Amino acid sequence: MKIYVQSRGFSQDYDYCWLPEVPPILRQYRISDVIQSESPSVVLGRYDNKLLLLVTGLEASERVDFQGRRIRNSVAWVGEDSEANEQKLRAIAAYSLRGLLDTDVDKAVQFGGEFGFEVAFDTISHLKIDEVRHFDAKLESKIGRNSEYLRNDIAYEIEERRLPKGNGFNNIPLVVVTGIKSANALKQANVWRGLSNLVQGEGWLEPYKKSYPSEPALASSNQTPQKNNSLVFTLLLIAVIPVAMILFLFIR
Repeated sequence: MKIYVQSRGFSQDYDYCWLPEVPPILRQYRISDVIQSESPSVVLGRYDNKLLLLVTGLEASERVDFQGRRIRNSVAWVGEDSEANEQKLRAIAAYSLRGLLDTDVDKAVQFGGEFGFEVAFDTISHLKIDEVRHFDAKLESKIGRNSEYLRNDIAYEIEERRLPKGNGFNNIPLVVVTGIKSANALKQANVWRGLSNLVQGEGWLEPYKKSYPSEPALASSNQTPQKNNSLVFTLLLIAVIPVAMILFLFIR
């Protein structure tokens, strides 16, 4: 499991950056598109053979920048898609959704070093988190308003149940909790559990249908080239027959 941390130093020369580097998976799958990264946000997803947990907008308790603005920390965990890694990331995600991760990360990030801040990665890799259980996932997808009640609801669910897997649940952000993102944006991203400040209502909205192509649609799209080929052949045949007849009469 690899751990990446984003923060900044005090002076203007030490802007926000990731250590040890920008997680490649964030760029490859444009993860920032589904969240408001300045606000406290959580993304938990499965991408090909990788698992990702991204937590952003964790405010430092004392560190501020040269303009007196509170510094925000972000952490990304990336690992192989294994049972052990999923259990660990589910536990950390639940821990974060309950607002318990901020202090641990704050203690691990301090001013200093070449980039203006230093990270005690060992502290982050040894968080004291509860074990999770292994009931099957509920497959329906739903979104709601970002509230403490629903954050706790997701935390409890991912502690009790596995993440959904298989057709329709790969290369997407399964869990998204963020600030300013519309309900349509969450649906278009095909999130399994999504919370945003812009979603109306107090509880979960009705489960929505994911937008990945169905098998009939795929079959129909596969048949289209065959239909086009048949049409082209028919038109060519219509054009060739009169020419052949004229040539036949001319030769006679």
